[in-house]
Parts: sequence; C-alpha cells; structure tokens
Amino acid sequence: MYKRTHHQRIERVLASMNAEFLANARCYFGGGTAIALQLDEYRESVDIDFLCADQGGYRSIREAIFGDPHLKTLFRQPINLLREPRTDQDGVRTVLEMDGAPIKFEIVRESRILLDGVAVPGIPVLCLTRSDSFAEKLLANADRYYDRSVMNRDIIDLLVMELHWGSIPDSAWHKAEAAYGKTIRSAYDAAKQRIGDTKYLLSCASTMGMSQDVVDAVVDALLIPDSDPDDEPRGLRP
Repeated sequence: MYKRTHHQRIERVLASMNAEFLANARCYFGGGTAIALQLDEYRESVDIDFLCADQGGYRSIREAIFGDPHLKTLFRQPINLLREPRTDQDGVRTVLEMDGAPIKFEIVRESRILLDGVAVPGIPVLCLTRSDSFAEKLLANADRYYDRSVMNRDIIDLLVMELHWGSIPDSAWHKAEAAYGKTIRSAYDAAKQRIGDTKYLLSCASTMGMSQDVVDAVVDALLIPDSDPDDEPRGLRP
C-alpha cells in the first residue's frame, strides 16, 4: 500500500487494467508516476502515462477501442471516465475518476525510440525498463527543461533515479541521443545548473511534495561530478 492517498488511487486504477492486453501491445507504464511509485514515493505524481513504441501494438489498441467510449478493452473492471477519450496518431487521452478524484490518463504513441517493458514487484502492469525510463526522462528534459511551469521535474527525477539505480546507463544516453543528438547532454547540464538555485529547487520540491531528506540528497548529487555508468547507487541519506 502506498503512503500518498493519490498514489493509492492510481494503484487501484492500475489493478483494474487489462495487463495481458497491454503487454501484448507492448504498451508500458512509464513517466514520472511509474518512477515515483518504484522509488519510495519521493514525490507526488498525479497522472497515469503509458507508452507504446510498437506500430502493431498501437494499431491493436486503436482497433480495440474504436467505437468504445468506455475503453472496456483496456480495463478488466468498469471505470468511470470524466471525459470522452480523444484518440489520434499521437495517443489516447482521457480523464478518469477514482474515489471521487480525477486522474489524467494517457497512452503515448512513442515514435522516437523503441521501448521494452519489465515486471516490477507491486505494480500490476509492465513498466518501462530502467534504461528506457532514463531515456524517456532525458528526452522529456530536453523538451521542457527551460519551462519553469513543470518545475524541472525531469532533471529532479533523473537525479533521484541515479541515487537509487546508479548512473545513467550508456544505453539510455545512446538511445536518447539517437533521437535528439547533442541537445540531450546540453539540456541535462543546463537543467542541473537551473536547479542549483537552492531557492528555486525548494520551491519545486514543495510543490511536488518532496521531503527534506530527498531535497538534501538532490543537493548532494548536484555537488558530485558526473560519475561512471558502472558506479553503484549512492542512495538517500539514512
């Protein structure tokens, strides 16, 4: 059971989903919420994002939900949708309801990189692999590191992922750079510099519900030179 109330709602939504259908479509739980749930809920994340990079898989999703405004194929149990699903070449988007709270739900048609999934204990659907989670976060950071409205959460996520999982693997760098080139590392460095402003970092952390221990660990990580991909995870302070 997760500590944060909204994460408990998300857990119930995930438990109601058709995991077998999603796995066959190579459609995987990812993004900030998937990462936060795997890493001790270090921040609150409010949306549910799935990613599908497989052409045939996305085709099967489109075919299954065509003419189905309730997305019955995606869920084993009835789910209340607050907004009619919008479906196009970029994905499927809707807002669903759990325990009286709205939750934004999206299946993103990923066309930049290929993705793999893995079973994660405690999560009832397949998640992106760690390497692909890193790659997706590197891409997201390059897209919006300059946008303060997103609170530079991508670089914060990346640093916390490194604390738990070790340095960003070469495979993730290579995959992201194959899509966006040198901008991946430039954006990574620029975002780290931006959250080096302690006042700004604290503002971001407060909005995202991060504890002081996590903030301290992120500050420490900013002071450590970039490490080797084979380095062990540093972890949070005891």
